[in-house]
Amino acid sequence: MSSVLQKIFIESLPSKVYYRTNFESNFDYCSPFNENNNFKEKRAGLNNYEKIKSIEDKLTKALCHVAFTDDGVKCKEQCRFLYYWLGNELLLSNIEEKSFSEVIEILSNVSNVLYQRYKCNCTFFKGISKENFEKMKIVYDYCNDHDSIESTLKEYNNMCDSEFNTYLVKAETTYNEIYNCAKKNFSSYCIQLKSYVPSCFENKLSPLTCKIEEVSPEDQGSIRYSTTNIDPEY
Repeated sequence: MSSVLQKIFIESLPSKVYYRTNFESNFDYCSPFNENNNFKEKRAGLNNYEKIKSIEDKLTKALCHVAFTDDGVKCKEQCRFLYYWLGNELLLSNIEEKSFSEVIEILSNVSNVLYQRYKCNCTFFKGISKENFEKMKIVYDYCNDHDSIESTLKEYNNMCDSEFNTYLVKAETTYNEIYNCAKKNFSSYCIQLKSYVPSCFENKLSPLTCKIEEVSPEDQGSIRYSTTNIDPEY
């Protein structure tokens, strides 16, 4: 095993695994809804956004997948993760600022028409800028991943490569910013995030740091944390 924690470890974090295993299946969960005129109408609204044409099916499949979940605790968890997964896909598509909020609204409408009695119905936080959404996602993921990062850093004696250190510093800095924002009830997006992961704000997470070390050539790209090793299906 490498003596230095590498960037590839990020792909093994609980949030990353959750996103892949819940929202990135090739199975077409939307096929039972394809004859639903309301579904077709709301989904068609996505066609107006050129930059997401290549991921339109991917986005709607994830919404359809969650629509089969029973209402309750699992539904709430899936909806929260789904919101951040959807928004991140939009960020990766480099969608325009104005379009970002509009597409979140459309996806929320698609979720509403998929709703069936006693099943899951997601309500998404709207009217947020791309910048603030990115902060929310960084912190949401960090709150879910903090314990895993902390325990793994101990295994590696807090040694990490420069890329993982960059990730960790950004996560820590953003968490501290949002934590202070939520404490002061400063912005609605901070309060919204606090309601999603209250334990992350009731008691402040212990700070995490690591010491940058060079990775030896033989340890480059260690497969221990690769996705093919963790969840080969996805």
